[in-house]
Amino acid sequence: MAIAAPSHTAIGSRALNSDFVLCENFAFRPANVDGFSHQTFEDGAAVTTVNFKGYTQTIPDPERRLFDFLTSKLHPKPTDENA
Repeated sequence: MAIAAPSHTAIGSRALNSDFVLCENFAFRPANVDGFSHQTFEDGAAVTTVNFKGYTQTIPDPERRLFDFLTSKLHPKPTDENA
């Protein structure tokens, strides 16, 4: 699965850059997100993997709440892996 890279120019809001967000029991600063992806497994389990400056965190996300939140707030640029 391709990892989406956020467009940090779309964040723009000072509050969004400095405030922590809590989503799916995961606290983070959206401004620190370098990329994210979502993966669903055959047994119905699903995870969202978030890449930060220097580390990666995988969070259970069966209903895609975290992934959809990141997509809506960070406006990722499409990757060209399929080209």
